[in-house]
Amino acid sequence: MATIKMITEKEAEGEVKSMFEQIKHMFGEEIPLTFQAMANHPEYMKIVLEKMKTVMESEEIDKKTKLAIAFSVSVMNNCEMCITMYTKQLKDAGFTDKQIVEIISVIDLVGSMNHFNNGTIIKPH
Repeated sequence: MATIKMITEKEAEGEVKSMFEQIKHMFGEEIPLTFQAMANHPEYMKIVLEKMKTVMESEEIDKKTKLAIAFSVSVMNNCEMCITMYTKQLKDAGFTDKQIVEIISVIDLVGSMNHFNNGTIIKPH
């Protein structure tokens, strides 16, 4: 259950309505709840959208790699909504279930090694 009011597409006006249209081009026809919540503070939502465009539209790293990274960070942060969204985007980008599980296995491996190293206070030379 959301802790603040979601601004729906029907309720959106002015700049928020315009930003919702941009979001639909990025994520499909449904406005993610994150942006419905951010619509309560349009100035902040505008900054977030610009940041997303700057990062995700840059061609330094290909889109599939960026989606895999975004999915990984979402798993590490335990963000159920983001995991669901990025899993869909990974599948839309051509990732198989086996590849998605492999990403999760890399997260598991590296995370467990990080925990081991933290517990033994191993430091690089």
